[in-house]
Amino acid sequence: MGDELRDLLLNGFMIFPSNGKFVVKKESVPSSQFQIEPMERSSYAEAVELALELLRKPVENYWIVTVRYNRGLGIEYKNLNDVLASNYDDALQKAEIVAENHFKKQKVMISGVKVRPKK
Repeated sequence: MGDELRDLLLNGFMIFPSNGKFVVKKESVPSSQFQIEPMERSSYAEAVELALELLRKPVENYWIVTVRYNRGLGIEYKNLNDVLASNYDDALQKAEIVAENHFKKQKVMISGVKVRPKK
């Protein structure tokens, strides 16, 4: 249990008593950017279990999709709709599908798809 509590603290989780219940709160830290609103649980053990579930669960973030393509006028760039993914590889895979669907009916040669986290 000691290592789990250490991981929770290092990732921005806080568990504290309030009005006879235990509150789980998460702040943004460099190792874990997402935040959660405070959630109450009736016991300390339930609060710790909730925090551990949230820590283990992959967090999905929005990624900006930029496509490099050529339709005969030279290289062009276009930002497409954001994709929701938990890591870079998933985001890139989803972005490639979005790019193919976007240019499906046009005679366009896609020369690159890039993704970056949306902040």
